[in-house]
Amino acid sequence: MAQLNYQSDFLTTLAYLMGERSVNSTTSTPRADFIQSALEDVYKAYPWRFARANATLTVTGGIATLPTDYDDNHLAYAKYDNGSVAEDLDPIDPDDEDDLSDGDRAVWIEAIGDGTRYVLKTKDSDVATVRFRYQTQAPILATASTGTAYPNKRTVCLGARRDVKLSQNPDADVSQDNAIYERELAKDIAAQQVHAPRKRRRTAHGQSRSYTGEF
Repeated sequence: MAQLNYQSDFLTTLAYLMGERSVNSTTSTPRADFIQSALEDVYKAYPWRFARANATLTVTGGIATLPTDYDDNHLAYAKYDNGSVAEDLDPIDPDDEDDLSDGDRAVWIEAIGDGTRYVLKTKDSDVATVRFRYQTQAPILATASTGTAYPNKRTVCLGARRDVKLSQNPDADVSQDNAIYERELAKDIAAQQVHAPRKRRRTAHGQSRSYTGEF
């Protein structure tokens, strides 16, 4: 199980990166906001394996409500589960929904309400249950018990340090700080790519649902 990092861990690391020996309680609240913002940025930057999750969705009238922690910045994968066979459902652009018919085995995602919640839609009338694979949003580090599995505190805090400096002086040149942050983030992404297992690829026959000798 991955080790979690908490807000206090990030505040300590940020203080060190700012050249301070300890966390200053008078600056903790605004710095916590910068840390949260930087954490959300790194979650959006790459489909991290530690942030992936599975859900079983119930489809009613062609609509299923997605989990509250679903992150729309990354691809999600849906499979139709009829109890014995799992079949891929092709993701499409919502603008193309008028071109779909019942049986096309396709889904699309739309925002609802204030745009922070999402639903999955399909025109396949026989799809009642969907297995959904998605990336979660960054957790809100507002309580001592909430942590993140993001492995590199330094990356997040370098992004936060850049923003702290801008808050202290809006005209400050933070290009070097940003470059250091981006290099560290690139290293984190590269580490994930090196150790990531190869995904099984669908064959051309499987993608078109046709087979050799079929008429």
